[in-house]
Amino acid sequence: MRVTKPNPYGIRTVNPTVWPQYPYDEVPHTPEQSEPCYTIQNDWNQAIAVRDGTKLLLDVYRPYQPGEKFPALCSFSPYTRQLQRESPPIGQNESGISEFWVPRGYAHVIIDVRGANGSEGDWQMWGPEEQKDLADIIEWVAEQPWCNGNVGMMGCSYFGMTQNLAAEQQPPSLKAIFPYDCATDLYRYVYFSGGIPSDGFTRIWFSDVQFLNFRGGRNPNTAAMTKHFETVLGLKYPLDGPYYQERSARPNLHKIKIPAYFGCHWSFYNLHLWGAFNAWQDTGNITKRMLIGPTPVPVRQYANFHKEALRWYDHFLKGMDTRVLEGAPIHLWIEGEDLWRDEREWPLARTKWTEFYLGGSPGRGTLTDTPPGDGEQTLTYDPTSDRWIWGEPKWVYRSEPLDRPLEITGPIQLNLVMASTAVDTDWIVILQDEAPDGSIRELTRGWLRSSHRAVDPKKSRPNQPWYPHDRIDLLTPKKAEELAIEVIPTCNLFFKGHRIRLELANCDSLAQNNMYYRRTLPLAAQNTIVQGRGKSRIVFPVIPR
Repeated sequence: MRVTKPNPYGIRTVNPTVWPQYPYDEVPHTPEQSEPCYTIQNDWNQAIAVRDGTKLLLDVYRPYQPGEKFPALCSFSPYTRQLQRESPPIGQNESGISEFWVPRGYAHVIIDVRGANGSEGDWQMWGPEEQKDLADIIEWVAEQPWCNGNVGMMGCSYFGMTQNLAAEQQPPSLKAIFPYDCATDLYRYVYFSGGIPSDGFTRIWFSDVQFLNFRGGRNPNTAAMTKHFETVLGLKYPLDGPYYQERSARPNLHKIKIPAYFGCHWSFYNLHLWGAFNAWQDTGNITKRMLIGPTPVPVRQYANFHKEALRWYDHFLKGMDTRVLEGAPIHLWIEGEDLWRDEREWPLARTKWTEFYLGGSPGRGTLTDTPPGDGEQTLTYDPTSDRWIWGEPKWVYRSEPLDRPLEITGPIQLNLVMASTAVDTDWIVILQDEAPDGSIRELTRGWLRSSHRAVDPKKSRPNQPWYPHDRIDLLTPKKAEELAIEVIPTCNLFFKGHRIRLELANCDSLAQNNMYYRRTLPLAAQNTIVQGRGKSRIVFPVIPR
């Protein structure tokens, strides 16, 4: 079910040409729905004082209908509110499409967080004062003469992360959220991956924030931004701790008490994907939904799933009969098959946890569901070689061509038995679908720095090891250790004749993975993977068909 390419110039419209808009194969039956019937009134450059007197700037887009009140959607970020009304398809244009929402009877309020663009104060980078600001502004919006007192939120990435953080503050007027592309743990899924610094994304993202705030002349106070840049890029806190956790939604997801619709797409495993599953699992007994879909076309500006969000907000902010709560609460796009499927739990209850063993010899690595004979493969990692930029050398393990289709959906764990001549080394795990013609489609990745291998069994779940990341346990050179490496969940139907392909390396590829490059250790080593019964193996969530 591949979509034809939408018109990239038709996004900032009442019906954005972005695919998909619903997490279903067919347009759902919606008895009642807000129709576009209002023109837009713009109230720009409003300065609103929060509890400590700090003034934040915001723009309001609302239906022009004097005397009538409407629900409102709030969007918070440091990306400059003016950018959000422009058309460039850049990664920071993520607040949602006002031209879609306002004609349908919603006010859209776009706010510069403190210390960003023209807002006063020090930038918090999701910090405690910024989180309190979210609640203050939401309550201010609810009290405006054009608002009916019901508030939701809109946007992805930073705009999505603030949705979870705002809901944890429990402002009375926030009635529902729709966070999409929304990491919940800054240490594990934004700034570090398995203890390895996420250098590519961090540098690019900080550069974007810097250019938006340092060059336009609107922000007179950039010192706080510089401080956060130096803290993260300078690896001031290489272990998890208060700096990351007080800025993360994960520790307080249980405080979300309102309806929440979590979402992401499978290809965002390098950053946001795990946040959707984490939010689903760690929020309590609330009304919630989750969709995990295909990569939107185009990816930005953020305009995908607006029609599903409309069903959500029409129900919770307007009391309309949209039937958005009918059926199973989870909607998954099945990669390969390219169809949507509804599920009732995550991970899926019918999962068959299936071990595939790493075997074979260098250049002929095998991946089999029966244990191979004892053996090992050793590669030399030289960070001074010109091959590190390509993420080499690599171990490659391949299954035989499948004799029937095989679905893998859920969390994945690699139990890697390894030894190194160094006191520490990094592991990059790449899962792929290899077609009969040799073409390769990357599905997901996992990462772990060996010295961060400690696992907390009380916080771990099946195929989801929990690393405290609170200490360094160096390797004893040449001593075999077993590492439980978390691989970000995926969903893929491997067709008959395809192979499961697994690549492992001790360094990331700067040339091929620039946006999400991990800053691996520059320690030369001979690294060995130990193979055989009870040795290196990967546990797949196989779904019976």
